[in-house]
Amino acid sequence: MPKKIEKPAAASHPPCYNPGCGEPGEYKAPKSRELLDEYIWLCLSHVREHNKSWDYFDGMDMADIEAFQKDAVTGHRPTWNRENRLREHYFTLQDKLYEFLHGAAPAPAAPRIPAKTRKALAVMEMDYPYTLESLKIRYRTLVKKYHPDMNKGDKKHEENFKNITVAYRYLMEQVSSQ
Repeated sequence: MPKKIEKPAAASHPPCYNPGCGEPGEYKAPKSRELLDEYIWLCLSHVREHNKSWDYFDGMDMADIEAFQKDAVTGHRPTWNRENRLREHYFTLQDKLYEFLHGAAPAPAAPRIPAKTRKALAVMEMDYPYTLESLKIRYRTLVKKYHPDMNKGDKKHEENFKNITVAYRYLMEQVSSQ
């Protein structure tokens, strides 16, 4: 016959965290979203109130919630793109095979440019590689061309101006991080 597990005596529980409540705190509840490993002890009626009012996503904007949901698919653990890793090994193997067959290493390939950088360069009407000075000169030229004050508030030019500003900031970050 299986053993019956008995609930510990009420004296072994801390008092309910809720002020003025004399009940033993038999149930634990997380303190906050940031402190999920730290608990407060509540009686049954107060833990029910706590659970009804608990909203994990309270104070988060929609982008944060969507990022959380996307990350939850993998259990909030880092993942690696299998195709990129295979592609890296493929190019290494291809280079070694070329070296074996031709007796020399292949000419170095042009650096791979991230898609966001390529898009920003296209908006700025520039080619890779670029320098800080050439970026600044191009930015000044495009700002003069597309600034809303110079185009009588034309919405199309205003949108181009916004895109140019965003692309310029991104490319400036890229240059400064090199």
